[in-house]
Amino acid sequence: MAAEVRDECGVAAVSLETDNAPYKLYRLLLDMQNRGQLSAGITTFNSNRPQRIDTHKDLGTVNEVFRTRHSDLTEKLFERYSGNKGIGHVRYATCGTEGKALAQPFERHHGKTWKWFSLAFNGNLSNYAELRNALKKSQYYMVHNTDTEVIMYEIMKALWGKAKPDLTEVFGRVTKKFDGAYNIVFMNADGEVVVVRDPLGFRPLSYTIEGESVLAASESNALVNSGHVNFKDLEPGTMMTINNGDVEIRRFAEKQERIAHCMFEWVYFSSVGSVIENSAVYKARRNLGKSLAKMENLKANDDEYVIIYVPSSSAPAASGYAEALGMPLKEGLVRNRHVGRTFIDGKDTRENKVEMKFTILREVTNGKKLIVVDDSIVRGNTSKKLVKFLRERGGAKEVHLRISCPPIVSPCFYGIDMSTFDELIAARNVSDPLSGPTEKECEKIANEVGADSLIYQTIPNLVSAINLPEKKLCMACLNGDYPTMCGKTTCKKAAENSKKRVCKRAYE
Repeated sequence: MAAEVRDECGVAAVSLETDNAPYKLYRLLLDMQNRGQLSAGITTFNSNRPQRIDTHKDLGTVNEVFRTRHSDLTEKLFERYSGNKGIGHVRYATCGTEGKALAQPFERHHGKTWKWFSLAFNGNLSNYAELRNALKKSQYYMVHNTDTEVIMYEIMKALWGKAKPDLTEVFGRVTKKFDGAYNIVFMNADGEVVVVRDPLGFRPLSYTIEGESVLAASESNALVNSGHVNFKDLEPGTMMTINNGDVEIRRFAEKQERIAHCMFEWVYFSSVGSVIENSAVYKARRNLGKSLAKMENLKANDDEYVIIYVPSSSAPAASGYAEALGMPLKEGLVRNRHVGRTFIDGKDTRENKVEMKFTILREVTNGKKLIVVDDSIVRGNTSKKLVKFLRERGGAKEVHLRISCPPIVSPCFYGIDMSTFDELIAARNVSDPLSGPTEKECEKIANEVGADSLIYQTIPNLVSAINLPEKKLCMACLNGDYPTMCGKTTCKKAAENSKKRVCKRAYE
């Protein structure tokens, strides 16, 4: 199940007519909480205060960081950081540790206002180690050893000199060094705001312009919930610059033949209410469920079988699946809203948290053959725990897993926390990803997680459900076709590590 992988980060940027930037950023980040619950933060701009740009960030959820349980503290926080421009971030860790110091945005102070800046980043640089080592050779001191720190130093270098450079040239020069996924929001103490989307468009990034108000966010759903229904996707390889009320969208990188939108955004990561590249996440997930139902080989009936789903990202797929089979969908698992996603805790406690995360409705599951629809299986550990949970506490006679994502057989080097072959259950069992798992391979994986049967989605059905051309999707974790050069070389290194039984990320 996808709870075994850590979720995406989320970025936001605003430029407003009023000094309401802290509240607007708070609202945007709150609606992107699904993309990271480890930490949150904002930087705002106000030319009337000594700290022209100032940053507030901390560990915890958005509401915890903004102290919303104590309205007086929240009001003081909004007042202190009042300004008409700002950037924000919600985080989980793909690179580096989970301490408070790594909460974003990262702010870099300088005497010159155009060299004093703050930035936040969503993605992962595949060539991070190479860039980090080059900086160290140039005597840059790495405090945190993260790709965000590398990006900050590279921007610092590009801003070097007496004359203020054009920011399009700065990011054009800097990003030529980057291989991987990167959405960047940047703001300097001159009040210039920059929003950057990498040339392959790995991660979603939407924006809206209404009068003098400009907002950008990783989730279109966040913009809509803030009252801005007219949004667009920032085109890959372009950047939006906001300066003194003027908004420019310019290309900073050459247009690529290949686009690589991460398929996992539709399967699991993005909010179900978001739209990415004119493809609605909800519709894609429903389509995945419908096509999964066409592959069903059980002679299911309402008397013996019950269809349930793993809350909550699997619900649309399960709905489509049940509708296609003409059977009711029931809630056999209820999510405990007071327990966060399982990736927030360390590896040792992740499995134990499954029992804390869900309540089983025995009235639904007891004595039944359960068809459990889930979005993915990554490592298999959580699925194994869940199946056992359904049998022992739910009283299920049988548990059949139906997975709306094809088998994940290769590591990701673009921002998803699954970076080695050995940790992936399908990589150990599926011999030909393009053809899909054989019946025996599915049986083997089902036995490993304790299920009675298992059916995976197919790659062609996934492409059809998302309704974008296959050449515009990154499915490297499904088919091993990495869209960047460093991704290809890092995969080879990961394969070598697997053969040598070296347990570490290939890009570190």
